Amino acid sequence: MGLESLFLFTLLGGMAAGAYAFETCFQRTRTGERPWLVPLVIVVLFAVGMIAASTHVQSIPRALASVSAGTVNFGSGMVKEVAASGIFFVLVIVDLIITLAKKSSPFALRVVAAVAAVVCMVLMATAYVDVYGNAVWSNAPATVLSFFAGDLAMGLGLCAVLGSVDVTKKPALYALLIVDAALAIGLALEVAAFGGQGASPVTQAVGLVVAPVASAALALAASKLENKKMLAIAMCALLVIGVAIARYAFYATCAM
Repeated sequence: MGLESLFLFTLLGGMAAGAYAFETCFQRTRTGERPWLVPLVIVVLFAVGMIAASTHVQSIPRALASVSAGTVNFGSGMVKEVAASGIFFVLVIVDLIITLAKKSSPFALRVVAAVAAVVCMVLMATAYVDVYGNAVWSNAPATVLSFFAGDLAMGLGLCAVLGSVDVTKKPALYALLIVDAALAIGLALEVAAFGGQGASPVTQAVGLVVAPVASAALALAASKLENKKMLAIAMCALLVIGVAIARYAFYATCAM
């Protein structure tokens, strides 16, 4: 498994981190009969992403041996990304265990974990900027905006599906429109970056229309729709599909 492993890691892990950050912002205290649901889904998604990412190194024992031998560049973006991911994952597991036991968890713990989630998303976005052999990847404005805003947008969509955020209400709606706007700018910059390197920008254009544009239009029409659950599912699906299309093409440029 090659770059597909990184694709799954940043897609699933990024969505999980984005969901945790938004849930912490919009829900100080978890309510309902299943307060453990959001942290459980986040742990599962992030775990699957990390398992996929581990296949990228091909040999985990050899990777660990490289660490102990001091041959790993701890200043590289990808190493920092792995470290931040591990910290976030541990914090979310602790949050989940406490929530399962007590039906709630300390808000201070969730804030620390949310900060770790943001750091994780930022490092996911910046890890590819220093890969100078690929002009598309090293285009910092396009890469950072499309990754970071994409993770936040997918995370907010997941929160809406799980019922921890109501995108029909102004605070969450405004947040969605802001991250959608940032994602649209990032993908538009990627369209230009792809074209500048002789690659077809069609996938990024499709991702732009499917994710930020269509999801924003759906959210703005929310007042005319009666089934809020289906609205959340449709909006989340648009965001995930659109980001996935664009991000898969992003990784495919490595073969150019």
